[in-house]
This record gives sequence, C-alpha cells and structure tokens, in this order.
Amino acid sequence: LFSTWNTDFDRAKEECALVELVFSKLPYAVRYKIYPEENRRYADRDPVLDLVDLHKNIELYDTKIDMRYLISQHRVCVTTKATSTLSWLVMSGKPVVFINQKNNNPLTNESNASLSKGLFVFDSDEDDFHRNLRDFLSQPLEEIERLWKEKKVAREKMIKNYFSAYNGGAGERAAKIILKECF
Repeated sequence: LFSTWNTDFDRAKEECALVELVFSKLPYAVRYKIYPEENRRYADRDPVLDLVDLHKNIELYDTKIDMRYLISQHRVCVTTKATSTLSWLVMSGKPVVFINQKNNNPLTNESNASLSKGLFVFDSDEDDFHRNLRDFLSQPLEEIERLWKEKKVAREKMIKNYFSAYNGGAGERAAKIILKECF
C-alpha cells in the first residue's frame, strides 16, 4: 500500500501544520493521540506536543494504549499512514478521514482510488489541503456521518479488497483448518 521517505523534521513540520491550520480551528473538541514510540525521535520533547498544548480545543492523549480501545469514545477519526490504526478505524464503522501524505507512507494510485470511494481521503499535496480538510471537519458531525453512510457500498468493496477477504467466521475457519491439518 505505501512507502516512506520523509525526514523526522519534515514529519514534525507537517504535524505542526495540521495542528495549527486544521485541528486548532475546529469548532469541536479534538483528541490528539500520539502514536506510541518505542524509540524516541527527539532528545527533547516532540515539538508538535508543545504546539498541541497551546490550544484549548485539543486534548493531548499520550497514554500508551492502542487506538482500538478508544474508538468508541469518538464520532469521527482522522489518521495518517496505513498502519494497524487505519484497519481498526475502518472496521469500527465510524467515519474515517485518511490523510494521504505524499512523502510519508503514501497510498499507491490504485489503493488511493479505492480508499477514496470508501473513506474520506485528503491528499496533503493538493492545493488548499489544510483549508479543505478544516472545512470538511468543521461540518456538523451529523452531516459527516450522513456522508459516511453514502459511501457504505464502496466501503464494503474496499474492505474486502484491502482489509479482509472474509466476512466473519474466523473461529469456524480456524477449526476446519486444524481438523484438516492435524487430524
């Protein structure tokens, strides 16, 4: 799905721009959850965290807990990079906004086309990216949820192609494989 070639400095600039130009301008409370780092990128505190702390509408969530345990607390989720977080968000059924960053794990053209039909995808290299994302996220949450429902058929196809080829029954499939292979 993706590859990367951004430096840590470039990533920090992009994150700071998202906080300053998008999240801090939203009419909603925003929870900014950092991705847990095993190896710190900075000797000092990550600069985006200091910026987040400056904005009253943004709560910094830096507890080391997987996002899958927090999804139920949110109505709309925004993420970047195709990580396990994206899978959990997609499978939650809640509206997902995916920021496709050209120089940081970008989607392939094929996956971008499919995900754009099933999710809300914003390409960070597009003109007026920050304004467009801010305008979209500033809509009433009910409107975003309505638009999300309109993407249901395309999302089901996208999920089948990129996230899960199966529609449940993992336990039954596993039992059959074990019975066939071991007995």
